[in-house]
Amino acid sequence: MPSFRFQSPKGTRDLYPDDVLVRRYLTQAWRDVSIRHGFDEIEGPTFETTELYSVKSGEGILGELFQAFSGKAEEEVAQVKATGRAPYALRPEFTPTLARMYAARAQQLPKPCKWFTAGPYFRAERPQRGRLREFLQWNIDFLADDGSQEARAAAEAEVIGCAVELCRTLGLSDKDFAAKVSHRGAIAEWLAEKGVTAEQLEPVMQLLDASAKLPVETIALRLGQLGLDPKFASLFKAGMPPVIKVGEEGQQKIGVFRQVAPLFGTLIRHGLVGMVEFDLSIVRGLAYYTGTVFELIAEGERAICGGGRYDNLIELFGGPATPAVGFGMGDVVLGLLLEEKGLIPQGPELAMAVSRRPASVRPDVFVVSADDEVTDKIAERLVFLLRHGLESDAWRSREDRKPWHLDRYDPRCGGVRPLHARHTYKSTRNLKKLLADAEKQLAKFAAIIHGPDRVQLKHFDARRDLTPGDLSPALANIAEFSVDPASPAYVGRAVAALG
Repeated sequence: MPSFRFQSPKGTRDLYPDDVLVRRYLTQAWRDVSIRHGFDEIEGPTFETTELYSVKSGEGILGELFQAFSGKAEEEVAQVKATGRAPYALRPEFTPTLARMYAARAQQLPKPCKWFTAGPYFRAERPQRGRLREFLQWNIDFLADDGSQEARAAAEAEVIGCAVELCRTLGLSDKDFAAKVSHRGAIAEWLAEKGVTAEQLEPVMQLLDASAKLPVETIALRLGQLGLDPKFASLFKAGMPPVIKVGEEGQQKIGVFRQVAPLFGTLIRHGLVGMVEFDLSIVRGLAYYTGTVFELIAEGERAICGGGRYDNLIELFGGPATPAVGFGMGDVVLGLLLEEKGLIPQGPELAMAVSRRPASVRPDVFVVSADDEVTDKIAERLVFLLRHGLESDAWRSREDRKPWHLDRYDPRCGGVRPLHARHTYKSTRNLKKLLADAEKQLAKFAAIIHGPDRVQLKHFDARRDLTPGDLSPALANIAEFSVDPASPAYVGRAVAALG
């Protein structure tokens, strides 16, 4: 009897039991971080009509499609013969699917709308280290903010913060990666100052996006083909504006780039000082980006994830004009980076790591600002702290600490586990309406901010207000909870312990 030996298709992976556990370790982190940041999970088909990707994805994506057709329907065969394209394609990205889905139910969906998904994607590109033809991708999208400058900055900071928090959760630090933020409007202005016309802008942006991987000679040749001085190529390598880090000093410098100045202050309140920088060389090649763009870059200029604002895409798919910002993060580069850093658990530790209790889909706490803009800023900062958690003194003191070690958030050593924290995006200050919103979202607690050390904590299930004395008899003399993680009456400690 003849025997046959087959190999997996090039650019794919066979996953044995331990490999599946490693994948689950990553995807569980994706889901936990998404849920704690208030994103709801969705999913779409693994193949779409090819036409969906021709609307706005760009030629780069169209050239990497795995096309599909049944071969049974005559009209499908005729289409392939006539156009060279099959009627369907395996999904290479999720944003067009998301835009189609949102447009279909835009009137019924809540606003804002926060979605995430994690699943398989396919690109017909040359397999190499960090790039496969089949891969997993995590997508985070924040749709339909109210369109104000403040709301746009808040949505962008929340999305960027979610990507950074994922890396922190898995044990990566600012020594391992940088979050680089740019703005296509600022790039366009800079290129216009250098003599790039409106007609040349998009191809020059695409060239700038690819310039890190191209020699100067190739860049010069392509610039010449666009009718630009080949000497302009040197600007792509050494003439870009300087990188500006997020922080107090950076906030003073960023004013020259008016498009991203509002984002800087919001990023600071989200705890991202020193982890985010403004870098005009970040372009993002997809044609649907309209404003802020960003990437998380690891050592060796490897992109862990990338995303940006795509305010016009929903409208292209028949929906209303809808502000939107999001990103995608693949598992291939992320997995390689974690492996290099010794940040993937092995053996029994791997089994223990994937057996942890997942993030609660039901919100642990809903944060409400009771008074004015001052408490709004305090509330915004508290939401970040609650989602981030508080690592224990014992874990931080150990040189051999790993992100999956059981004592990372041990409350006996001062730790507080990360929480699913939500807040309102409504402009109302009507406390009754805000608390009704919290109950509607099934939150366990509401933290009402009256000041830094004046936090009222409502327990919805028990139908009563709690005091620090409920956390510990030793705190009975303290009247209200605090937003300070160093305080024994820190509100996050109470929610984690009593929820």
